[in-house]
Amino acid sequence: MTGKILKRSGWIALIAVSAGVLLFVTGYFLLPRLLADPMADLQRQTPARTWTDERGRVLHVRRTYEAQWRFEVELDRISPEVIRTILATEDRNFYHHRGIDFAAVCRAFGQNLAHGRIVSGASTITMQLAGMTETGPRRSLLRKFRQFLKARRLEQLYGKDRILKEYLNRLPFGGKIYGIEAAAQYYFGQHAAALNRSEAALLCGLPQRPNAYRPDRFPEEALKRRDRVLKQLEHLGLLAPGEREYIRRREPLRFREYSIPAEFQRLSRSPDRMYFDLAAREADPDRFVIPCAYHPEAARLLRNQLMLQCRTLTGVRDAAGVLLENRTGRVLALTGTIRPEDRRDGQVNAAAAVRSAGSALKPFLYAEAISGGMIAPDTILKDLPVRYGDYSPGNYDGLFRGEVRARTALADSLNTPAVRLLEELGVERVVERLRALHLLKDDHRSFDGLSLALGTAGHTLFDLTAAYRVFPAGSWRKPTFLLKPEAAEQNRIIFTEGTGDMIAEMLTRPMPGTSGETLFAWKTGTSNGNRDAWCFVFSPDFTLGVWFGNKDGSRAASLVGMQAAAPAAGRIMEGLKRFGEQRVRPDFPDSFRYDRFCSASGLRAGPYCRESYSGFSLRKAPLRPCRACEPGQTVPIRILRPLPTDYLAPDGKITLHLSSASKSIPCWFLNGKYLGHFQEKKQIFTPGTYRLKAVSDSSEETPAEVRFRVLNQP
Repeated sequence: MTGKILKRSGWIALIAVSAGVLLFVTGYFLLPRLLADPMADLQRQTPARTWTDERGRVLHVRRTYEAQWRFEVELDRISPEVIRTILATEDRNFYHHRGIDFAAVCRAFGQNLAHGRIVSGASTITMQLAGMTETGPRRSLLRKFRQFLKARRLEQLYGKDRILKEYLNRLPFGGKIYGIEAAAQYYFGQHAAALNRSEAALLCGLPQRPNAYRPDRFPEEALKRRDRVLKQLEHLGLLAPGEREYIRRREPLRFREYSIPAEFQRLSRSPDRMYFDLAAREADPDRFVIPCAYHPEAARLLRNQLMLQCRTLTGVRDAAGVLLENRTGRVLALTGTIRPEDRRDGQVNAAAAVRSAGSALKPFLYAEAISGGMIAPDTILKDLPVRYGDYSPGNYDGLFRGEVRARTALADSLNTPAVRLLEELGVERVVERLRALHLLKDDHRSFDGLSLALGTAGHTLFDLTAAYRVFPAGSWRKPTFLLKPEAAEQNRIIFTEGTGDMIAEMLTRPMPGTSGETLFAWKTGTSNGNRDAWCFVFSPDFTLGVWFGNKDGSRAASLVGMQAAAPAAGRIMEGLKRFGEQRVRPDFPDSFRYDRFCSASGLRAGPYCRESYSGFSLRKAPLRPCRACEPGQTVPIRILRPLPTDYLAPDGKITLHLSSASKSIPCWFLNGKYLGHFQEKKQIFTPGTYRLKAVSDSSEETPAEVRFRVLNQP
């Protein structure tokens, strides 16, 4: 009977052992393979996002997952002392086990059994890393079992160095400080690669009780913990006799000044946050180190000059600016507001807000006309009153000049020549060109009509600056905030070659706010009602756009492009000279050719033109010839009265009749001043010399001029 019982017990024991072996094999080898990759859960715990410049300098930092300060670094960028110490304190057999250290399990079991409570754990580095994917109670058998399986899965999928790197990058070091790099920067102002043995020992002791050992709050406890770690290293034979004391006394703990924010905390509060928002939007969303085109010195210059100028303007509260590098199309600086601390307006990026551009849009009209061979810089344009139905634009100063050169009309922002030019070009043609420049959306209909010439459609500072870059660069491309764009935008030719150089020649003149030593091509704009003041400047190297105004659209008398925006833009462009040698636009680009121009029309001289002069036009867009001088094409206005003679003024004044014989009612100008639109009128004159000119709105009549004098009667 006893033998049967013993035999049965043996079978039971064998079955139990076999079941245990099977369970172990299943749990150790097979079950982990059924799990999803735990690293996927870890990767969702994203690090802080970092923006860098072309030299790798950190420009801006922003927390992501649970607002943690965590920076990922490779093992070769972590001090060897940290690696040696963390292995000694957390998992000395790390490179010899496969996720579970059975010797440590047995040792911990014996110690806990002897003390009657948990005094030692057996979690390996791999198990701790797996535990970082777990939620719920920290101590439970189910959690430990899941940790065991996930640790085995990590060991099956990844090498030891990858596991160790992920672990060091995710350890808690107190508060929201996670990972060895963030800890090194926060506590010592050093990178993880620069930590000495004393600092490594202190940091490697923190994860046991991170908030209790923080040196910024509990320095004495932190030092005690460091000493215990050094003692453990000595006990394990990793420090020679006397070396522990040497480290304590001779290798300093280079604590930073905790009363001021850490460098990465300071960089998170950048006033140019809007720039980095746009850079992140352009970058791959899975990218957490973003090399961007930001130029810190140029950005500081831009922001400071905008702030200084805004303080001088009554009723103006905000400003914005965009600076582009012409060669690459990179955005070197962008200031969306000079009041980032404002809870409401400080959150609105004025560089991306749609506003009325005013006269800032006119260079693109002139560029289209030049590109098509319609005009040249000295072509005569008419600045006369004009009416199209209910639309009757006038100039900003309320005056008219009669006939003006195209360069003068553009530089002085005259409205009626621009509207006439738009009418001749055709609204649809101009709308298509503005779409190509990304100044109008594809679904835009030409509902603005001829008022489009005066910037009524609405554009953003960013888009306008990108469009102005076409003039010095010769082509359009989407600006990029990144050093190496994810998808490189192709250059698109918009205007005939050389058009930009001709626009630059027309707009280059002394600029307010500058010393005058360097001339830039520039154009201002003022929206209707003085709500926005603009200035755009370009040189061969840079294109700059600035805006001044109020986010709520309120008016201010000081919001005039010439007085508000141009001085700041000029100082910024001059300030850019200290960042390197700048190129100079050639006086006669290869895209130009010499031509003969009619003195009367400013178009290419024909055989009937009486007077001509030498000028330049585009090689690839021959300028249209002058037709006004051909017989039968036009007739001059006949000024009937007054005659080109002397008139005597009794009592110091005289009334003269002004009249003409013309097909249309002409506009009259006396000594360059607009008198009105009439066929006949009486005018009082005092003694002096006068130049009276009659200009027809019709292209079939050429202007007429008479000179006379009014003398005192003896």
